[in-house]
Amino acid sequence: MRTHSALAFAATAGAGGWYWSTRVTRERLRTQYTSAIQSSGNAGNAVTHREVHSEAWARAESVMCEDGNMIRLWAPPTRNEQTDKLKSQEFDILVIGGGATGSGIALDAARRGLKVALVERQDYASGTSSRSTKLIHGGIRYLMLTFQKKMPDCFSDIFTNLTFNKANYDVVCSDLYERAYMIESAPYMTRPLPMMIPMYKWWEVPVMWMGGKMYDFLAGSRRLVPSSHYISSAEAKYNYPSLKEKDAEDRNLKGCLVIYDGQMNDTRMNITIALTAIQHGAIAANHIGVQSLDTQGSHGQDDYLVTGARVKDFVSGEEFTIKARKVINATGPFSDSIRKMADPNAEEIVVPAQGAHLVLPDYLSPDRMGFVRTTADGRVLYFLPWEGSTIAGTTDHKTDVVDLPTTTEDEIEFILNEANAILSRPVKRSEIRATWAGLRPLVRNPNAKDTKEIAREHIIEVTEGGLITVCGGKWTTYRKMAEDAVDAVLGRDQLLSNKASPCTTLDSQLLGADRGGLLCKGDFQNIVITLREVYDFPKGVARHLVSNYGTRSLVVAQIAQRMETTRKGKEPGEDACNYRKLYSKYPVLEAEVIFACRHEYAINVTDVLARRTRLAFLDADAAAASIPRVASLMASELGWSTKETERQCADATKFLQTMKPASVSSA
Repeated sequence: MRTHSALAFAATAGAGGWYWSTRVTRERLRTQYTSAIQSSGNAGNAVTHREVHSEAWARAESVMCEDGNMIRLWAPPTRNEQTDKLKSQEFDILVIGGGATGSGIALDAARRGLKVALVERQDYASGTSSRSTKLIHGGIRYLMLTFQKKMPDCFSDIFTNLTFNKANYDVVCSDLYERAYMIESAPYMTRPLPMMIPMYKWWEVPVMWMGGKMYDFLAGSRRLVPSSHYISSAEAKYNYPSLKEKDAEDRNLKGCLVIYDGQMNDTRMNITIALTAIQHGAIAANHIGVQSLDTQGSHGQDDYLVTGARVKDFVSGEEFTIKARKVINATGPFSDSIRKMADPNAEEIVVPAQGAHLVLPDYLSPDRMGFVRTTADGRVLYFLPWEGSTIAGTTDHKTDVVDLPTTTEDEIEFILNEANAILSRPVKRSEIRATWAGLRPLVRNPNAKDTKEIAREHIIEVTEGGLITVCGGKWTTYRKMAEDAVDAVLGRDQLLSNKASPCTTLDSQLLGADRGGLLCKGDFQNIVITLREVYDFPKGVARHLVSNYGTRSLVVAQIAQRMETTRKGKEPGEDACNYRKLYSKYPVLEAEVIFACRHEYAINVTDVLARRTRLAFLDADAAAASIPRVASLMASELGWSTKETERQCADATKFLQTMKPASVSSA
């Protein structure tokens, strides 16, 4: 009989209550954990929150703490509860946009004690925030361009191009500081990722090595990732067997610089930020679009003021007005459209640039190593492992603002050609499992000839009527962007400034991070062990759940267990280990669909396939095959009619067409 140490959540009953067992059998561990959950009933410890929601309390799940006591994990209020408050209450701040920046603003403002509302026209992270390269980084390319006018082509260029760009330097320092925050804020979801920079010219070795060490130095004591280092060509080939030994000019590989940045699941991070804001008292709702801004006074006069927004709930079809003292526009590439609601004469400030990515099988990259290289035209190509697949990208070119950008044929060819220029095993078009394109909301610089020259730092702009827009920046700096946006509000409203406390997000963590240290004391491997030993999840599924949900993975596990026992007609814990996946190749469970509906405001099938899970971004065909089952589960959970279920399936199918262009499908 197998035994396991007390790393798992084992507890036995004794005279003094629950206490840790030093060694327990796997069967005994499962029995004790299940028994404790069943006997806990509704008597778990109350969650810490400024307001107890009866419906949310009823949905909250009991889980076992590290000391053996049972607590209820926080469950969010229902969407109906949130929309009712949006209609009936007045707010200090209304945030338009539920991407990373907008959700971060809601969290920052709520933690300061302000009454904040947030609306998102589609879904949390439905735009740019879900279409990133999944990196948490300081921008080593910008560091190189701090000291070089352009990337050098030969040794003499290093001296010819020598310069010092203070703006780039400041951006890198700030971004590295925020990188540390993001890695710490959700440690179950983030991880250090080593990336090799191949070097085929002898002079690149000392130059790139110094650049890597400067990158480490600027990160300071909050680096939180291993230091950069040089590896020989032999070691590079060992770590990345498909790396070419010679470049296009027949030069031998001299070695690689290995740098470290962070990696995340961008959409899961965004949703977690939004949920954490709601936990701190923010009133937020997705699928509510701004139709117009509510104003008082006359446009162009001193009394003109933006006082809220007229919105439409796309779920119920109802229109209503949200009242607020201040309104913040955090809509990314759509910022100008909101700005023009306040001032039709406002000059456009956003330069949308499209970046495309391809998703390829996992066998095209090592599980724990990526590579990055500068392309012939000065862009950066990443080839990274992510969620059991490989991401290749990105491109960078000016484009128009559209709701669902698609990857073009030229972008596909560019990425494939650049990847194959450095890989000994060519990537085939038939291996593309998904593609996506995102719009970067770059800030207009009239002196720039190309979007590559536009730095990704953010700006705070005030439109006539007091509408505050935050735009630019990148995923890594969302927290700083949020802080600056709220500071801008407080700087223009003395009443709110007197009411608000200082910003505290820099020292905070997000939902699921075991902030109280009760469940695993920050060691999420303990929860992985519990999912494997108590619930019989395979290692891959257990790791998938923890990396996406943190402590809340225990709630997903309980939902999965109940679904299986209901299907089999057996008692909880009795041979309930054949958990159903949405698609056999990927670790996404059917239980995650139910969890998304109950705990994460999933409204439609696309919300689940693209943003609560990432199946649409990993494999468009697998996602398409999963549509009927996801729709069936959501129909049962949300009470859809047959007609509504069919409409949901059609909408999801239409969305997935943008994730795998016909030119790829027919290849």
